[in-house]
Amino acid sequence: MNQKTILSFGEILWDLLPEGAVIGGAPCNFAFRMHNAGHRSIMVSSLGSDTYGTKAQKELIRLGLPLEGLQFVSQFPTGTVEVSLDADRNPNYYIVPGVAYDQIELNPYLEKIVRQADVIYFGTLAQRSTRSRDTLHWLLHHSPPCAVKVYDVNLRKNCYNKQTIQESLLQADILKLSDEETDEVANFFGLDNKDLIKMGRHLVSQWDLRCCLITLGSKGALAFDEDGETIYQPGFKVELKEPVGAGDACTAGFIDHYLKEDLLKKCCQVGCGLGALVATQSGATELVSMETLERFLNTCSEFQIDARFKHLIPS
Repeated sequence: MNQKTILSFGEILWDLLPEGAVIGGAPCNFAFRMHNAGHRSIMVSSLGSDTYGTKAQKELIRLGLPLEGLQFVSQFPTGTVEVSLDADRNPNYYIVPGVAYDQIELNPYLEKIVRQADVIYFGTLAQRSTRSRDTLHWLLHHSPPCAVKVYDVNLRKNCYNKQTIQESLLQADILKLSDEETDEVANFFGLDNKDLIKMGRHLVSQWDLRCCLITLGSKGALAFDEDGETIYQPGFKVELKEPVGAGDACTAGFIDHYLKEDLLKKCCQVGCGLGALVATQSGATELVSMETLERFLNTCSEFQIDARFKHLIPS
């Protein structure tokens, strides 16, 4: 395969689930899935000099991710998130403030590796601090012109503002957001998210995006590209166990096949399939082999369809 260099910028943290602590953070989850797909995937983050920081290093080694992009600070703890699940097992988060991933600094390694980047993945959470945000913006501005900049909105309460989202959209080539996040984005920019198809097309046009992916939870995803194509992929029906990390897996599957220059429909199908399989597991970084994914895509025949987009499914 044509291996790409992926820089995944932002939070490494521990999801404190009812069953125990599990390593996570959308950039970390994305980095792992892209590594699992065969790419050179580098996590750019900062850890505390504490027990969780030491455990995170060991976990990244276990996952096969390199450590060169990591920084360490003694004054701040490793990031943690308190995760609770509602009756439908949807996650609710409390993001602990003032942690290590708020302190990501530019260094000689990052100055060098960014010039090799084929993809830079980033979100909103790590931009809540000036230091990490400034580092990210430097990397985005000094990456190769052909590098694909993937902005996963990933909004978390009290950790974002309109300016951060706007500046991120200006840098992005590919935008990913969830159905729920369209409410806030629509409010910020005067859009109407009652019609997600219209909104998705508008986002691609307004922000000069290559494509936009809107995930719909268990009911699949919508995708829009710069050529005007609109795709709806219904959700794969699975027995849900733990949805944390499923959206990140969906993004990774989509981007992996986008880099292979596959059709938008195939990108969406693979993304939704990988997300569905991750949702059947406990934790965001359990292995899903490419063989398992391919077999699942070829054999799964039950889907969950969002009635709003049924007309987009080929008859």
